[in-house]
Amino acid sequence: MADGDIEQERARLKAAEGQQRILSDVSRVLLDYVGADEVEPLRRIVQKTTEALGDWCAFSLVQPDGTLKNVAAYHPDPRQRELEKKLNALVPPQQWDAGPREFNALALRRAVAIEDITDDMLRLSQPSEEVYQLYKELGMTSAVVAPMFDGERPLGTFALVSTTAANTGANTGARRYTANDLDFVEALAGRAALAVRNARLVRELGEERDRQQVARTALEQRAAELSAVFNSNPNGIALFDAAGILQLASPRLEEIFGLEISRMVGQPWQEIYRRKLSQAVSGNREQLFNRIAELFGDRTARGVDDLELERPTHRFVNRTTVPVRGPDGTYLGRLVVYTDVTEQRELDRQRSDFLTVAAHELRTPLTPLSMYLQSIERRLVRQQPVELEMVVKAQRQVGRLSKLVEDLLDVSRLESRRMQIARDRLDLNDLADSVVADFRSHSRNHEIVFHRQKEAVRIDGDRQRLEQVLVNLLQNAIKYSPLGGQVVVRVERLAGEGRFSVTDPGIGIPVEEQPRLFQRFFRAANATTRNYGGLGIGLFVSDEIVRSHGGRFEVESAVGKGSTFTFYLPLSSEAGAVRTRARVLLVDDDPEILEATGQVLREWGYAVDEARDGLTALSLARGTRPDLMLVDLMMPVMDGATLIEQLREEQVAPGVPVVVFSADRDTRDQAKRLAADASLRKPFELQELQDVMERLLPQHSAT
Repeated sequence: MADGDIEQERARLKAAEGQQRILSDVSRVLLDYVGADEVEPLRRIVQKTTEALGDWCAFSLVQPDGTLKNVAAYHPDPRQRELEKKLNALVPPQQWDAGPREFNALALRRAVAIEDITDDMLRLSQPSEEVYQLYKELGMTSAVVAPMFDGERPLGTFALVSTTAANTGANTGARRYTANDLDFVEALAGRAALAVRNARLVRELGEERDRQQVARTALEQRAAELSAVFNSNPNGIALFDAAGILQLASPRLEEIFGLEISRMVGQPWQEIYRRKLSQAVSGNREQLFNRIAELFGDRTARGVDDLELERPTHRFVNRTTVPVRGPDGTYLGRLVVYTDVTEQRELDRQRSDFLTVAAHELRTPLTPLSMYLQSIERRLVRQQPVELEMVVKAQRQVGRLSKLVEDLLDVSRLESRRMQIARDRLDLNDLADSVVADFRSHSRNHEIVFHRQKEAVRIDGDRQRLEQVLVNLLQNAIKYSPLGGQVVVRVERLAGEGRFSVTDPGIGIPVEEQPRLFQRFFRAANATTRNYGGLGIGLFVSDEIVRSHGGRFEVESAVGKGSTFTFYLPLSSEAGAVRTRARVLLVDDDPEILEATGQVLREWGYAVDEARDGLTALSLARGTRPDLMLVDLMMPVMDGATLIEQLREEQVAPGVPVVVFSADRDTRDQAKRLAADASLRKPFELQELQDVMERLLPQHSAT
């Protein structure tokens, strides 16, 4: 063998050894990388290859749109790298199968070696003179390109390109790539393709893992939501699979049946239902079991049944059962839902009782009213006189009917939130005093004792509605108390609250029924059995009124011993203020005397209420308790003497000083006869009036 041949063989072996070393280094680098970035292993191959060869090393990958994009390229010379950036900016990515086919490794599906890159080749492949000149400046002399595939799908290319030494334009020292390099380049391309596929697989696995994690999180959240709904559902729910085995049981089932049904999960329906029936009912167990067996035996059956359970507490339940099917109609099992309808049954019973009682209560005043009206009609037909007493009695029955209807309307207003509550400054003492006085005048079969607070108990509230509450409490106290019984009414002032209570010696209320006293239409059993009248809505309405004022009710009661109903209301923000002005009720039919005397009294610092007749004065005295009354004796409608007698008869403002004044000479004698505290004869001197006021109201002396 000639020396030249030996030298060439040595060079070939050395080149082959170098290529094997590169392949070995690349393999080791790729083994160290496990990641989702498909370009990173290509960068590592470029680095190792460039370190060994010193030429251009570049990878291009086929993009989703079919273009071939340069993703990893490197040359040791910075100048070459700058030129490459300019080329990338000027030459957009081309479709992977574009360009001359004889140089397209992907189109040929094999590696291509170009030993000499000529100017003609460059001109043929470049779109413009500017690009051509840049390629010339790069000084490419030789290249080898290998395709990369993912199965049959084009993946990208791997290229090695040599350039002229130091860009001088001379080919001296430039590497020549030939067919001998194809195996090496294809080996590198194969390793690169495998690395890209691995990275993509890692990425796809990661994305799939993320999708599964998102799906798992969504499923867990959905399961948690369904579990919360299942466990908090007010109905009892049981789910059986296709074999009749219990899979799920809600906590409400255990409350309904008094069994630890959650521990029965995994047991067949036969065993579970035998235990449930044994626990909950005494009779008809076999019939009930046969019914559920019929439902489980027919996979198409739907059932709705009403059941009465005796234990652990007496209740009525509605059982609904339906088959559970998959999207394709496959029978998956059976769902059984138990709905507690005990309260609904009780409401139905109460509604029925209410309608019965309401009809009775409405007929009660209608019967005498009808009789009175018929009697009046007969007298009118016969041209006989109609006694006033008969008309008054008929009007009283109309009033009873109106009260019943108004009570029913109050229930409707409360349910629809249409009851309006006014906010006026009130004294609970005066409010109670007025109501008690009305009851004393009409309830002579009972003794009503009123203990009022010495100082004002001021609240902000609706006078009419609060009077309604007091009337309801007193009506109940009198209704359920024996004749001659003493009903005690108290008004007290506590820390921040006003307290009103009514105590009676009546039939009392069973302890077990007391929590339901303020329910709509509720009436205690001992009240219904003794045939006491009433619709069962008075306390319901009263409780709602007190609550709307920010207050609350309390009840103390014992059967056969009586009851005490108490409600509390928040005091007004100015409740602690002491009334510094005395209130005077001035009664005279002469408007000029009212105006002149009232002006003087107001100038002296008194609060003055004025009335032109006895009836108006009586109404004012009932509504606002005065500290002193100045009463003219000669008045229309109701004279002063009758007014004073009526005030005392009705116990309106007891203990309040009364001063009579008149133009008669015997005014003083009339005052003595009426037991008045003082008298003034018209016309009187202001000093006389002042002396009387200061004597009877020494704590509020005129100024």
